[in-house]
Amino acid sequence: MNSRPTSPDESLLPPGTMVGPYRIERLLGRGGMADVYYAVHQDLLRPAAIKILRATLASDDQHLQRFQQEARAAASLVHPNIVQVYDVRLDGPYRYIAQEYIPGMNLRQYMSRSAQDASAAPAQDDAGGEGEGDRPLPIGETLSILLQILAALTKSHRAGIVHRDIKPENIMLTQEGDVKVADFGLARVLYGDDPQLTQAGTTMGTPLYMSPEQIQDGKVDIRSDLYSLGVTLYHMLTGHPPFTGDTPLALAMKHVQATAPDIRAERPDIPDSLAQLVMRLLAKDPDLRFADPMQVLDFLRQHREGDLAEHWPDATIPLPRVAPQTGPYQATVELHSRLLSQRRQQRRRAAIYLAALALGLGALAVGFAATYRGEILPESTTTVFRDIPRQESAREQYLLALLSNDLHALDKWEAVEFYFPPAESESNRTYAAQAAIQLARALQARREFDAALRTLDRVLGDRQLAPVYHALAWLQKADVYDALEDDARFQEAFEAARKIVSQPTFPTGDRQKINAVVKRLSPRLSRLWLGD
Repeated sequence: MNSRPTSPDESLLPPGTMVGPYRIERLLGRGGMADVYYAVHQDLLRPAAIKILRATLASDDQHLQRFQQEARAAASLVHPNIVQVYDVRLDGPYRYIAQEYIPGMNLRQYMSRSAQDASAAPAQDDAGGEGEGDRPLPIGETLSILLQILAALTKSHRAGIVHRDIKPENIMLTQEGDVKVADFGLARVLYGDDPQLTQAGTTMGTPLYMSPEQIQDGKVDIRSDLYSLGVTLYHMLTGHPPFTGDTPLALAMKHVQATAPDIRAERPDIPDSLAQLVMRLLAKDPDLRFADPMQVLDFLRQHREGDLAEHWPDATIPLPRVAPQTGPYQATVELHSRLLSQRRQQRRRAAIYLAALALGLGALAVGFAATYRGEILPESTTTVFRDIPRQESAREQYLLALLSNDLHALDKWEAVEFYFPPAESESNRTYAAQAAIQLARALQARREFDAALRTLDRVLGDRQLAPVYHALAWLQKADVYDALEDDARFQEAFEAARKIVSQPTFPTGDRQKINAVVKRLSPRLSRLWLGD
């Protein structure tokens, strides 16, 4: 095993260097804060991308805080379309993050490669330039990539995290068409972190894709990420971003002041709904954009059977021009990919088998009694939630989550609302509410209390729901506050639930269902509610 280089402050790590349990194989890239290496975990034989904070920065308190913030933010996001963080450690002079290695290329490289394949012209530099000369992507490919980015942003938004640097370089692609958003290192955790980390005179982000409010150091929220997504989408569809400039300042001012060119003038074949989407994402005023990624998804679904029908990706569209990086451990990478594929198939088969068993159970009493209709759950090819097949209805999607081996798997509950938007039917609304309450319970079990409370607030904010779901949401909030030992808020949530249930018009059957649920909550809450 190789020892550390003599001067870690100045030198790149040679192959064979051990950083924790990881053996360094080669340099993948250098960023402003860290160097990124391809490495292999020596016990698990698992490839990883290791991000090592520059030693000259590791001694700086502000950079160290930012690095730690990146680790906390990224590690809290577990989703098929987000690069997974494996490990965060300090090993001697090295502070590092080990994360999932994606054997593919980023979107910026892919667009350049597409242009190179189409004409013999040399590709642009992957690390810079303004995207001039990239080849516009087919509309179906674009939608397939877009839907997966939106799934990732929905996850981060629900966790209270703003990425702050959405751009093609941070969107990883595989030959199978999987998309993973990388580098939440510039993210600002909206809940619980020191806001000064990203406001002390440092405008973080890439000027080519930055929002006007980010450039002006204004309030940044999820709508800023949606603007950056709009710039990226414009780039994908036309082969270049909407704005260029001779200097970073000139470019930044265009984002603040200039109107984006009409995308239809450059690409007339774009469906009207997609053109409207791009231009709305690029609105200067955040209030004129979509409020969150779910609204963007709802907009796309509304046009799925309209002018997007011929382009809509019912399955992830493979991207054969994506070239996986090769190296001495490529066989390990391929083995890892095969093992992951086998595990996915096993999990899917298990879910179908459990659903078949449920045929003989009549009613399933978990939260609410739910009777299965009688057919085996069909597996859909829709793969935005790659490991979670889309079912025929919201009810069946909810049942699939209930039948899961891991009721604390967040993505299974999130898939109910993702696949079946509440606005489309009363049934969707009902099961989305039940799934949201289950999601909050899972978040609470992970001690992600803020996220659990925000999820329950979404249920309480839907005034079209039946009162029983509001009562359940208040009781779940009371359970969270009990875990937090916040007696005042516990009492407030408890009384809110009691007030709903005490109404003369509240159905007796729903009251009995609530009593059954309360028995599984905290002993204190159960005693107070049931009078034991």
